Amino acid sequence: MKKFSYSSLLLLSLLAFSNPATAQTLMNANSSYEQCMNAADGNNIKMTTCILNEANRILKLLEEKYDQMANSEQFKNWNQGAGMFNGNFKELYSSWLQYRDKYCSLYGYSMSPDVEPGNISQLTGAECVLELTKRQNRDMDVILQNIVKYQG
Repeated sequence: MKKFSYSSLLLLSLLAFSNPATAQTLMNANSSYEQCMNAADGNNIKMTTCILNEANRILKLLEEKYDQMANSEQFKNWNQGAGMFNGNFKELYSSWLQYRDKYCSLYGYSMSPDVEPGNISQLTGAECVLELTKRQNRDMDVILQNIVKYQG
């Protein structure tokens, strides 16, 4: 059974103090992810599916943060008043997704150039996608916290 990583526990702790509902949602989802990984029973294809499902869940949270920032008064000038699907936020989000996907593809490939389903490169690439998505989500939390901190 996989244990919570230190960074996951730290993130959950930070969120618990800032938004108890979000922390509970993350805890429940993490439990669902852990259950999926346990049920995968070491099967690379099943574990890859669990990992990518978790990455997609976090990506939805991340998209909500981008949307929140893109439509806020605080970021209006930076985003050129364009909303989520135009302007700097769209460019930032699209560029980040392209970077994440290309980098993780290369990272996974470096583990094994075997292209067969269920190989270690797919599993490693999926783990990379999850970790970079988590990191971006944390980074956007910091930006949102900075806005709250420096508004007053």
